[in-house]
This record gives sequence, structure tokens and C-alpha cells, in this order.
Amino acid sequence: MHTTEYLARSAPARRPRGLIRLCWAETLLFLREPAAMFFSLVFPMAMLFFLGVAYGGTDEDGVRFIDRYVPQVVVVVAMNIGLLGVAINIAECRARGILRRYKLAPVPFWWFWLSQVYVGVLMFLFSAALLLAVVAAVYGLVLAAPLAFVAVTLVGLATNFAMGVLLGGLRAPVRTVQITGTAFFFVMFFGSGAAIPRSAFPGWLQAVTTVNPMTPVVDASTSAYLGQPMSPHALGLGLVLLFAVAVVAVAGKVSSLDGDR
Repeated sequence: MHTTEYLARSAPARRPRGLIRLCWAETLLFLREPAAMFFSLVFPMAMLFFLGVAYGGTDEDGVRFIDRYVPQVVVVVAMNIGLLGVAINIAECRARGILRRYKLAPVPFWWFWLSQVYVGVLMFLFSAALLLAVVAAVYGLVLAAPLAFVAVTLVGLATNFAMGVLLGGLRAPVRTVQITGTAFFFVMFFGSGAAIPRSAFPGWLQAVTTVNPMTPVVDASTSAYLGQPMSPHALGLGLVLLFAVAVVAVAGKVSSLDGDR
């Protein structure tokens, strides 16, 4: 039996210990998923080392490539956990009927959503902290504006969580959610400049990728990490937040608690 299903049936309402047990159970379930651990921990670290070794020089502004790439990898971690991890887990719970049982169980339904946020934020913090620790030991950490960097990263994480909730709540098979989520991930990954600098894109592609919700996040996180002015990114980040709110509103309207069959 899925641990979440067991807790949904048995945990008494309004008892904090039940909520703690649920969050702990969801954390253990995440750690038992090899794919989730790979994309949350191994994949970002591999990207960092491969590209850090391949592009170890500086650009025309005298900034090391690795210093531009570190904040982008952190955003990629947020995309992995927020979009793919949340969407797939919600889809699996929905397909097994666990979400429907939550509505009938003696626990508040918001417990489930809070547990997803808890696990996602916990895994993101652990992965980002590990990544930055390795960067500090191997390359030297810049992080000129830590508060701005944290704020921008949270905007990216919240936006990806919103998209993950919407995608996972659609009444579609889990496999479809996985494929669709992966497609969205790579479109945002390559289109945001996290893989290839957008300055290398032709003009028409630069114009198209400005509507990518992760483009302002990648640009702003890079500026915060390097200590560059943040004011040029205010409008873009504001639009990203509005996008996240709209996605949550849509998810509340179209999300299904029923299985895909």
C-alpha cells in the first residue's frame, strides 16, 4: 500500500503528528525513486562538472563561464523538482485513487499539498546547497547578492511548482504526464539560456524565447549571483509571478481527483 494512502486513511485530523508523519513518508518515497534522485542530485552535478571543465575560461567581459553557469544549474534543479517531480507524483497519486480518498479521509486535503511543497523545497535546498558547496570547494563561490539570488530562485521554484501541480492534476495517464513534463522541461531548459546562452541564438529565436517563463529567472539569477543590477529584471520577474498565479488558478479549475481510467 502506498504510504500516503495509508496515512490518508488512518491519520486523525487536526493532529500535527499526523502531518509530520505524512511529510516524512513522502520524503522517504522520494528518496526511494532512483530517477528522482538522479535528476535532482546527479544530473545537475554532472552538468556542472562537464561544462565547467569544457568551458573553463572567461568571456569578453572577464567573467568566468562557470560563474555564469552555476546560477543556471540551480534553476535547472528547481525545474527538475518543481515541474517533473511534483507533476509525476501527483499523477501517480491521482491514478491510484489516493487523491479521491483524501477527500473522504479524516484529514484536511491541504495536508497532501503541503507535503508535496515540503518534500520539494527540502530536496531543492539539499541539492542546491550540495551544488554550491562543491562549487565553493572546486571553483570558488561568487554569490555576490545572496538575498536577491534566493528571492529569484524562489520565484523560479514556485513557478515550476505551479506548472507541476497543473500538469499532474490533468486527467491523463502517468506516462503521458511524464512525457509531457519532460518535453516542457527541455523546451524551458534550452529556451531559457540555461543550456546555451541566448546571445548565441538567431534574432528570431531570441524573440520567441522571451516568452519562456524561465528566461527572466535565469537572467535574474545570473545577475544576482554576479552582483549585477537587478532593476532590469523586475518587470520580467513580476510577469513570471503573475503567470504562476494564473497557472495555480487554472489548476484549481481543471485538476481531477479521479484516476485516468
